Order: sequence, then structure tokens, then C-alpha cells
Amino acid sequence: MLDSVNRAMALQVFEELGYRRDGAPRDEELPVDPYEDIGPQDDIPPVDNFEAYGEAPPEIANDQPAGATARYATITSAAWKGTESEEQRWLAGGRVPSGDLTILSGNGGSGKTEIISQLLVYVAAELQDWLGCLIENGGALVLSCEEPEHNIRDRVERICRHRGIDPYNLPNLHMLFPDLESTWLVHANKDGRLSRAPLLDWLEAWIRNSKPRLVVIDNIAAVFDGEAIARRQVRAFLAMLRKIAREHDVAIVLLDHPSVRGMADGSGTANSVDWRNSVRSMLHLSDPDKDDPDQRTLTVTKSNYGRTGEKVTLRWNGLTFTTTLAGSASPYRAAVDRDVDERFLRLLDRFTAEGRFVRCTTGSGYAPAAFERHAEANGVKSRAFAAAMERLFAAGSIVVVDGKRSKHIARADR
Repeated sequence: MLDSVNRAMALQVFEELGYRRDGAPRDEELPVDPYEDIGPQDDIPPVDNFEAYGEAPPEIANDQPAGATARYATITSAAWKGTESEEQRWLAGGRVPSGDLTILSGNGGSGKTEIISQLLVYVAAELQDWLGCLIENGGALVLSCEEPEHNIRDRVERICRHRGIDPYNLPNLHMLFPDLESTWLVHANKDGRLSRAPLLDWLEAWIRNSKPRLVVIDNIAAVFDGEAIARRQVRAFLAMLRKIAREHDVAIVLLDHPSVRGMADGSGTANSVDWRNSVRSMLHLSDPDKDDPDQRTLTVTKSNYGRTGEKVTLRWNGLTFTTTLAGSASPYRAAVDRDVDERFLRLLDRFTAEGRFVRCTTGSGYAPAAFERHAEANGVKSRAFAAAMERLFAAGSIVVVDGKRSKHIARADR
């Protein structure tokens, strides 16, 4: 038997003669396994779970050597020439993006189910505002894995009374109350990888067929059968949901309870930082105010597509939550608001008569920005016009109508 030194020398000579250590010629192609285990790295997805990350096992590119696998394809900016940049759409302006994930967090009893029930009802009932922001309309689904049916019914009936809606005539509002033993969307396997549960397959199929604008999942702890602090599992789970949201252009909102630290610092976060990092928007509803138990604060704690830090003060009015702006305004402030509202309507009439239709969404033709630049704005800024637009939508004075080319704002009586 060769000692270690002689063995090393023999292998070196063997390689110099053109052979690998396994005896095969050096220029012979080794089989490449695109699913070879790459080890437990936090930021690299499990290689047998491409679907969860929005990636399919790729084909071999024409310019790749035989046996190589091309997982990615680059583009250059030339691909954008002659195309329109995709504008970010919002289910709820500045708070809940369309085609993506949002987390709404709050302690138990803070009222997060109440305000998300408002959003569900208003989207389905084709109302155009929710707690001070504009919303899109269409189908809405709540997957309630915590609140029983009678609790959701009570909320829906109260919210409808608040807005004068028939609670029994909401064909676009859908609810599912799965058995408490069958609420999982994913399961964690022994090797740490996630597998889809039947409920997730049902949910994706329902979204594909029904094409809703909003899906609410209540709550994370009831649907995620994995380790909440395991980065790869968290990222894989949220990637599954985000892929569904993107493919079907639906806003998905997940309700969550903050951790002890999240409760202490008011951030509303919980467990692994990847819960926060893997969603595009986060909202946090505070506990009741110590001196006023009917008051809450809704804060935008993260927004990849908009401005972070918006705070909305809410007040319980006996039926549900409302913003405090209208009820607490001074007589002077109320008079100023009425003047801006009337100016908004006059400018809307002028623009409409001139065939210059304006929109409620940001970008080209955004009504508040267009009105600010007009000579009859009389110094009123875009932000004040935006607040007036929200008040007028809430009052039913203006609506969004379908034009020849796009949607625009019009008086409700037209």
C-alpha cells in the first residue's frame, strides 16, 4: 500500500497525464444535476421548490454548453423602448398595493378584524373610500381561520348600517370558515422544506376562477404550519402567496399579532424579520388610547411603493371605526373644507366641459395635481384637493366612471 506522500505524488502524475482522480478522461463531460443540494443557505431557495419562488425549472439555453442549465435570462434597457412603464396600482391608496402582499398587525382586541372587515365590505359594495383613502372595487374574500361566522356576520351587519348598505345583497363578498383542524395553507416537512396543503390549492383555484380584487387571510398563525423564526420557511411561504397575488393581480392582506418586542416598540413586527422584509406593505393598528378607549391609530409602518409613516386617527362611533377628521373639525376648519370641496367641483366641471378628464389615481391626469396648477385654484395645494376628493367620494358627490380610454372622475348626478 502506498504511503500518503507517495499516493499524493502518484495522483498528481495521473492527473498530468489527462485523467481525473476517478479514472475518467479529463475532457469527458460530467453530468450536471441542476437540483444538486447546495447546502442550507438562508437566502437561497430550496432547489426543489422553484414554484414557491415564482421560478420554474428552466430550459437549457441555446448558447450554453451541453449539460449546463440556464436558470436566469438577462435583459437590457432596450427591452423597455416603445413600451409604457407599468404604473403601481393600489387596492387602497398608499396602504394596500394590488398584486402583492400586505400585513396588518395589531394586538388581540385592538380592532384589526373590524377595520379589515370594513375594507372587505366597501370593496364588495363598490364604495370608493376606506378610512380616508380611495379604494378599488370588485370581488373580495375573507379566509377566516380564527373568527367564527357569527362574529363576522355581526361586523358586516354593523358596518353596512353605518354606510346605509343592504348587508344581504353583497354578491361580491365571499367568506370561508374552514374547520379549525384544516386551516393550514402549508406544512413543514422533516427536512425543513414546505409542502402545499389542500386549502392553498383550493384558494389559488378560487382566485383563478373568481378574479377577486382582495383576499384577506385571518391570520398567519392559523395558516402557517412552520417555524415562524425560520428564514427559509418564512420566505418560501410568502413567496408562494406573492406569486399568486402577482399572477392574478389580487391584493392579499394577512392579519398578524405582533411579538412582545413588537408590542413594546410599536413596530407591530413579530418573529423573523423576513415576515416584514418579504411583504411590500405593513400596517399596524394601535391599542386603545389610555385616556380614550374609543380611539386608535392606524400607521403605515412599511410601504415599498409609497410613503411610510402615514398615521390615521380612528374613533369608534358605536357601530364601527371612522376617521376623526370630519367629527372633530372646528367650525372654521369645516368652512375651509367646504370651500375647497366646492372649488374642486367647479374645477371638475370646467375640466369635464373642456374634455380634459381627470383621474383619482396618481400619475398623468391626477385631479388634485391638475387642479393645483389651474388659475382658479386660488392657492389651494394638491394635498388639500386630495383631501377634498376623498370627502366628496365619501359623500357620494363624485364617482369614477368608465370613459372611452380610461376611467375618470365625474359628478355623481351625471
